[in-house]
Amino acid sequence: MSMPGETSNFVNRREFVKLSLAGAGAVLLGREPRTVAAAERLTVADPASTFFVTMFTDYSSTVTTNSTGDLWPTCWADDDYVYTANGDGQGFGDEPMAPIVVNRIAGTPETGLRGERLAAGDAVSKVHADAKLYNLKPTGIVAVDGNGDGRDELYLAVQDLRFSPASAAFDDAPNANIVKSEDYGRTWQQPSGPMFSGHVFTTIMFLDFGRSQENARALGPEDAGYVYAYGLDHNWRDSYTKVVPSPTSLYLARVPRNTIQQRETWRFYAGTTSGGRPQWSNNIGEKVPVLTDERRLYPTMFGEGHSNLSVISQGGVLYNAPLRRFLYTSWTEYTFEFYEAPAPWGPWRLFMSRDFGAQPWFGHPGRIRMEPVPGGHDVPKPETGESMPACFGPKNGGYGCTVPAKFVSPDGTRMWLQSNWFVGVACGLPNYNFSLRQFQVFPRQWGDPPNNPPNPTVNLARSGRGVFPIERTAHFGRGDYFNNGIRQESEDSFGGAPKQVDFWGYIWKDEYWIDRVVYTTGNMFSDGGWFARDLSVQVRQGANWADVTGLTITPAYPYNNTAGPNTTYELTFDPINGDGVRIVGVPGGTATFTSIGELEVYFDGRKPR
Repeated sequence: MSMPGETSNFVNRREFVKLSLAGAGAVLLGREPRTVAAAERLTVADPASTFFVTMFTDYSSTVTTNSTGDLWPTCWADDDYVYTANGDGQGFGDEPMAPIVVNRIAGTPETGLRGERLAAGDAVSKVHADAKLYNLKPTGIVAVDGNGDGRDELYLAVQDLRFSPASAAFDDAPNANIVKSEDYGRTWQQPSGPMFSGHVFTTIMFLDFGRSQENARALGPEDAGYVYAYGLDHNWRDSYTKVVPSPTSLYLARVPRNTIQQRETWRFYAGTTSGGRPQWSNNIGEKVPVLTDERRLYPTMFGEGHSNLSVISQGGVLYNAPLRRFLYTSWTEYTFEFYEAPAPWGPWRLFMSRDFGAQPWFGHPGRIRMEPVPGGHDVPKPETGESMPACFGPKNGGYGCTVPAKFVSPDGTRMWLQSNWFVGVACGLPNYNFSLRQFQVFPRQWGDPPNNPPNPTVNLARSGRGVFPIERTAHFGRGDYFNNGIRQESEDSFGGAPKQVDFWGYIWKDEYWIDRVVYTTGNMFSDGGWFARDLSVQVRQGANWADVTGLTITPAYPYNNTAGPNTTYELTFDPINGDGVRIVGVPGGTATFTSIGELEVYFDGRKPR
């Protein structure tokens, strides 16, 4: 937080963060953004889905555990434990590091989580590719009673993932297998060879239907007797060195519950009939995607860092039974990309793209040391001794996004998201353990029109029902600054890459009439912090963001750094109703970002101009 009189110190600390992002010898500051054609200058790539009216994830993990490792696909078994597997770590326990570890977890985020390590390394599975180049990683897990003995078996999907040479680490996955446990994860039965090979369907994510797959009954008697699994070709995420194509499509298969390890019984989604029924083929070459998304994010960077990122990655697919919706939680190096669908085969639509900006990110207070994993990479472990305070935030995204079914609230609107991060740590502890953050969604309920009366003293940014902040990116993860009533604080949207449009705003569960927004700037910097042109207001109506009419800005906004730190501007306009509002414009400075101290929203009841 920057308080009056601390601006200089704040700028110096921010310069340190930027330099650590750029790396030695990198050119950090670029040219001014190119002029954008008028027809596209304020275009924001908003998600297409209208199923959820509000959605929000915390800016960082809020629940942590005494564990090490990453990925952590989960399932909920009949004994009420959550079973999970991690890559490259110790899991829950002090035994040696391993490329793969199986664990079980008791408790909930609210009551406390307690984990136990069950099996690791070759006792779980063996690599089928060249062990000098590849090791094992978990991609999916399911608990289901396939043999009819009244007890769940566990089925764990594992892949061969490249780890050497270091320049190509994590960039291709040629094989996948499924191992089985009949004693709740302590011993494992392995097929003699890989079930999938040739980089086809080698990242397998089981569809999570809740405890013992009990919610599969929602599919009806004809389809409920199967285990469903999604797959990616080529790699588990973007192939940064392009040794294989990056995945852009998500595929679906199903298999009878009692033959999961028998490859010949798998059937692959091959489209739908004219009546909308899914078609299945035993020929994997006839599979068709249930979702294709060819977007590329972060096409260029100011400094070093991965760019031109594909958006389909190893995450998880959950059936949220209370909401009767399927959720696919994907990610990129710097963003979360979340999709929803009414059926396993779709149609899938993007409903949330959460941008955390490029690394470095900011962890919770603590120290780390790096330890090697045999046949893997060095991983961070918490260090003993006095904790170092987090310099900002905390704020971080992460990879391998999954939502454990056991932790979904009874109404389905509140969940817990697991993701990991350890590269690009500015300070504090990364999320290289089983860690959770809240993930909230609220379905849109079409109902009565807005009826909030005019009141120039009621700030809808604070009083509106179910309000959440929205932004292009929040550099330090301080969305709470927007509407806490303190105009002297500062958040900014520096994200390590050029931007042609920027915004700050809110979404609500309900619709409201509004006609005035009060914007207070944050700090000004030598390379940004202000809008360069076209500052305006947009209001969300359904899936569309509409430009307001009759806009007046008082005092006149200068479109340069003389906009001033913690300076207030009133944006008034003709009355309009909607369930979201944002100020939007072209960001200024060579680093193309803006800043904010506070954003207030009112309905005065003014007459249209």
